[in-house]
Amino acid sequence: MSKKASEFQEKAMSAIYRGKEIFKPLNTGWIDGHAAYVREYVANVFFYTKNGVTIMIDAGYNYPRLKEKMGWIGVDPESIRNILITHQDTDHVGAVEEDSDGLFRNAVLYIGDVENRYLTGEARRKVCYGLYTLPKVTIENRKILVQDGQVFSIEGIKVECFLVPGHTWGHMVYLIDDSYLFTGDTIWLGADGGKSFINMLAESNPVSIKSLKSLENKLRTRDLPLKIITGHTGWTDDIDFAFAHTDEVCNAWVRQKPHDPTAPYDGYDERDDTEEGTKSNLLPKADRPGWNKPDYANWIPDVMIPGMTAGTAAAAAGFLAFGICGLGVNGKKRAAIGTAFGIGTAVMAAFTVWCIYARKAFSYDGSRRLSKKIVEGTAEYVILPKGGKGLDVGCGSGALTIACAKRNQEAEMIGIDHWGPEYAEYSKTLCEKNARAEGVTNVSFRKGNAIHLDFPDETFDAVTSNYVYHNIVGQNKQQLLLETLRVLKKGGTFAIHDLMSKSRYGDMEAFCRKLKDMGYEEVRLIDTTDGKFMTRAESRRLMLTGSTLLVGRK
Repeated sequence: MSKKASEFQEKAMSAIYRGKEIFKPLNTGWIDGHAAYVREYVANVFFYTKNGVTIMIDAGYNYPRLKEKMGWIGVDPESIRNILITHQDTDHVGAVEEDSDGLFRNAVLYIGDVENRYLTGEARRKVCYGLYTLPKVTIENRKILVQDGQVFSIEGIKVECFLVPGHTWGHMVYLIDDSYLFTGDTIWLGADGGKSFINMLAESNPVSIKSLKSLENKLRTRDLPLKIITGHTGWTDDIDFAFAHTDEVCNAWVRQKPHDPTAPYDGYDERDDTEEGTKSNLLPKADRPGWNKPDYANWIPDVMIPGMTAGTAAAAAGFLAFGICGLGVNGKKRAAIGTAFGIGTAVMAAFTVWCIYARKAFSYDGSRRLSKKIVEGTAEYVILPKGGKGLDVGCGSGALTIACAKRNQEAEMIGIDHWGPEYAEYSKTLCEKNARAEGVTNVSFRKGNAIHLDFPDETFDAVTSNYVYHNIVGQNKQQLLLETLRVLKKGGTFAIHDLMSKSRYGDMEAFCRKLKDMGYEEVRLIDTTDGKFMTRAESRRLMLTGSTLLVGRK
């Protein structure tokens, strides 16, 4: 069952939940020196280590990359002898089901005595408000049945059990060493706090709410320094946040409110879960879910789509009033006004559709993630020496600055921007928040002006910029380039990406020859619309024709 169920969820549930901000898994990494986790699509499985002993909390999907990702955090599957199971859904037990790859054949499973009734066939697991019965799960591992309130030890690791029925009838929460609460599918953490887990997957939502309130009361009487860890939405050390909405259930049928900008567009898209990312984000601190996910905003501002929609509606109302009904006018005047409103409606509607398409394409968490590809592709050309210093001109939300800093961890990156009203979502505060979220410390941000950089000649070992200069109206673009290159040290590298069409920039081939005459080395123009960052057709659709990288060495 586990293979079919895992494959089904990857495809079907991806389509169902896309864009709704339901699943917010953590990329593979560590919470602290004891607790680590692996991402499997929308789920996390956890590992707790103490005095050389590692236990596993939930076995996750029948996931083909589990062994590989366990290697990223230094855990050998053969070392796992004990697994705590919160409940028997396939995204929590798939790796120990009968048809699994057998990574944990020798592990002992701890499972609630009530939950075990699903495995024996005494009870059947139902979802979608009891309308659909899931197939019976078969597990061959040796099991130890545990009960509500039971406390036991696994090689010096203290485990306490809390029965929290509702999602399943025997769902168990585990408190380890009085500090780490592994909640499985009991709590769903949203942007404004926790509530009961997804409505359509519960055996009983009223029972889930009652159990969540009971769990909160038990924990508050203990007054413990808890890390509260969920199976699908990250973790928090703020008990007030975790239990902010104990009388509510996460409604999986709608996009979540309030909006969480850190939530992935598709939780099943795990392309950003990489071994390199695991190694560069050790021991991060979390206050809220999504703590390890920066918000790089979008090149299409939040207000643009509602504004264009309202404008389209107003133009359509004008067309209806004057063009159709002939309000207060007649004859040629009516026809002229009606035609004007009709054309305006068509143009604004078309631009609104374009804005929606472009916003999805540029989104860091969408399926295309073009902005991310461009930023990281540009950062590849920024090379800094140990102890060096780089400058990102027009840093916006800090994406390129941070990407360069991550690639040059023994150097420093500075991002400057004037953060004007045209991109109100961007700010110095947002840049600094994103750096903290990425775990990057070798960056700083300050106000600046690309027309007149407030730095002496030859200050930096590298300079970079992405889609900035074409926005500066009334300025000679080649002069802007020269101003940026002025602050570059002899021998330093540069990588500047922009819409370098002839109408905007003039003859860039001649400009490159000019730089070479000035002593610059390896000066090149790289067309990024030939498949490097995007296709030519895509560049036309997104109004990015002329996208070019100017790279080289001074």
